[in-house]
This record gives sequence, C-alpha cells and structure tokens, in this order.
Amino acid sequence: MLYLETYKRLGLKDENEVFDYFINNLKHSNRTFEYFIDWGKVFCNIENIEIELNMLNYLIGKENIQNEFKKLIKEYPSVVSTIPILVAVREKSMEVLVDFKGGNWRYKNYSFKKKRNYSDDEINDIIEFCDNIGLLKLFSNKKIKNILDYCIGLEVGIGTNGRKNRSGKIMENIIEWYIKEICKKLKLDYISQATGKKIKKKWSLDLPIDKSSRHYDFAINNKQKLILIETNFYSSGGSKLKSVSGEFRSLNDFLMKEDIVDKFIWITDGIGWKSSHKPLRETFENNDYLLNTKLISDGALEEIINL
Repeated sequence: MLYLETYKRLGLKDENEVFDYFINNLKHSNRTFEYFIDWGKVFCNIENIEIELNMLNYLIGKENIQNEFKKLIKEYPSVVSTIPILVAVREKSMEVLVDFKGGNWRYKNYSFKKKRNYSDDEINDIIEFCDNIGLLKLFSNKKIKNILDYCIGLEVGIGTNGRKNRSGKIMENIIEWYIKEICKKLKLDYISQATGKKIKKKWSLDLPIDKSSRHYDFAINNKQKLILIETNFYSSGGSKLKSVSGEFRSLNDFLMKEDIVDKFIWITDGIGWKSSHKPLRETFENNDYLLNTKLISDGALEEIINL
C-alpha cells in the first residue's frame, strides 16, 4: 500500500486505519434498475422464434391435442425447435430418466433440433415428451392464453441467472462514470474493456499479457504509460474471494515488472469482503492501490491517476 494525501486528509494515520476505513465503508448492494431484467436480451431471444410461438397458439383449447400437434409439426416442422424454451431449457436435446426401477436405470434422449421434416417416430417422441411434462394438458385446458406471452415470462425467469454478471457490469458502469469525469478533468484518454489489440490500435502501446484471454476493465494513457484498472463487486462472501484476492495480488506483481505500466489499480466493493478480509488484507499490503467506491468519492482515484 502506498500512503496517499487522501488518507491524510481523512485523518487515517497508517495502513491499519486505512484498511479499517476500507472495510467499514463497503457497500451492501450495487443494484440499479438495470440489475433486475435485461429486457433487450429477453426480446431478442423471443424475436428469433416469435413466428413459431404464434403457430403453437393454434393448439390452445384443442381437445384432440396430440393429433393436432402431429399435424402442426408435419406442416410446420420449425415449431419443434421452440419446445425446449417452453420448459426454460437452452439445449436442443435432453436425456430423461424414464425408468429407475431395478439395478439398471433406463434413459431416453429427446431431440428438438431443427429439421426440414420429422419421421413419425420422431414426432411421436416429441409428443411423448410434451405430454409427459404436462405441456399438452396446459395447452388443451387453456391454462395459457398466449404462448408468446408465456415465453416472455420464461425468458425473464431464465434471465435472473444472469444477475451476477449484470452486477459486475453495473460496477463497471459506476466506475466508468468516475473515470470519465477524472480523465476529462486531467485531459487523459481511456479505453473500457481494454484488450491488447485495442490498446495497440489506439495508442501504439504493447499491453503486457499474462494469459491469452486477459483484458482490463479500463486502461488510461498517461504520457504513453498505462494505468490499468480492474473492478468487481461482491455482495456475499465465500471461499472464492480468497482466490480472487490472490489473483489480483499476482496480477499486480506481474504488471509492476513491466516498464509500460505506470500503475495498476484494483477497485472492489461489497460486504462480501467483510467475511473474507484476511486474504484481502494481504493484497492490500502487497498492492500499491486497492480502493472501494467510498475512497473514490473521497478523491483517492483522481489522486492516484494524477500522481
């Protein structure tokens, strides 16, 4: 840790007080409105199968629904590829345990891959799957009024699995707001999602790479030297945070050996660190710059960039 004027101004005398200030000012959440639903992705996924979903509406309320479904598949085979999404699954084929009585369990594979046409046996299997999972009863009993609307609801539900990634993106957006303002004030240029290719193209600088997939959340060009910034947010703890701390400690050690790198800044926040502060403390002591959003608002990030 390098001692900053910001810490002095805050009345923090040494690294113990700085670290305590860091831990005591962690945010409990970074949820903005964008966290909850990615509507763009929802409707993009639906748009790709909208015609087929509307075709399936034909089945709603039909009494002899198995025969009607067979006719629909024969005339419009493309409806088959929509079946997995009706049960909130992305895969186009599914293996199902159909018999567990006895020593040898028996499985059956059901395929919904798009084809020009399906054989009678393939259609029978598709009907069997939809019947056994209760879809056909759902349609015939009019429990669903519109399959397109039903699938929009499913996509919203599936999209909740992406909230963890959205939390990370939100944190990047928050930090970019600060970086943009600071760089504007200091007349510096920055790149978000900075890869070696982007940096080489824009600034003719060679980004040091410790692994082929490496990119940095932000890179700032400070007199043809790079300030590299990584950011994340953890609202819950766990064993993963120990490895995260170790990763950013190792990354710092790697980058500080490179002449092209002026500074490496790790910005992290979230009360998850309260239960994993020991490995974080090791990285805090090892790395020059470890900040949270409170320290940024206190002026630490601007001071570091301007050093």
